[in-house]
Amino acid sequence: MTLSLAPHEHAPSVFHEHVPSIVDRARSIARRLGCTALWARRAGPHVLLGVGENEAFARLTPLGGSQVGLAFRRTDGLFEGFLDETGATSCWDPMVFVDDLSDVVEHALIAEAVLPLQASCM
Repeated sequence: MTLSLAPHEHAPSVFHEHVPSIVDRARSIARRLGCTALWARRAGPHVLLGVGENEAFARLTPLGGSQVGLAFRRTDGLFEGFLDETGATSCWDPMVFVDDLSDVVEHALIAEAVLPLQASCM
């Protein structure tokens, strides 16, 4: 039996369901680096990173291809006048680093002092 599709239809991908999400990949990278306390969850188009019961300390933004942007939560409490890409007041600093997911997760963990610098490949 042959499956024929109309030009606007796409065959379902049998591989898509087996591809780990960016959230799962971020967690896996952290575990591989020795950080088992990292949590990651989706927040709209972003992925938030946190440790233990603490609030998120970093935000990952998929930029296309293999590129991911890294931003950190503002710690100065000065949110007034600082707007995000939608024009809303943001608690996130602008992106400070763009690279592939492995390097971005590693940099986030080092910056948060969750991962010692000597444990990294930097």
